Amino acid sequence: MIVYIFLFLLLLYFIYGYFTSPNVHKIYGKIAKTPEELQDGLMYRKNKLDKREGMLFPFEKQINSMWMKNTYIPLDIIFLDEKKRIIGYVIDAEPLSEKSLSIDKPSNYVLEMNGNSVFDLDMKIGDIIFFMEEIDKN
Repeated sequence: MIVYIFLFLLLLYFIYGYFTSPNVHKIYGKIAKTPEELQDGLMYRKNKLDKREGMLFPFEKQINSMWMKNTYIPLDIIFLDEKKRIIGYVIDAEPLSEKSLSIDKPSNYVLEMNGNSVFDLDMKIGDIIFFMEEIDKN
């Protein structure tokens, strides 16, 4: 009887781990490296990005904010910690808005993607972003 209880508990443990472990999202695109790239980001772009394409902004760990000035396409703004885990996001930011967009937690990175990418790719808090600078659309 104890063996069955142990096996049942072990099964529950694995089921719990399967449903609570973070997803890893493979994203590619450009990393903002210069002051101009950090400032401009996806400004002036009029065509949507590909489904798994984005722009990654490395920052100091602090409350980081973005805006949509001169940005013509709606974006999801995804805030990441030092391990590139999702800690928060702003969904479908309004194009051309000068409103400051942030979350209430310090982040090390900000990822900009097409509006509604968080929903389309089933991204959740705690998921991990694996970002590749080269173009790999697979």
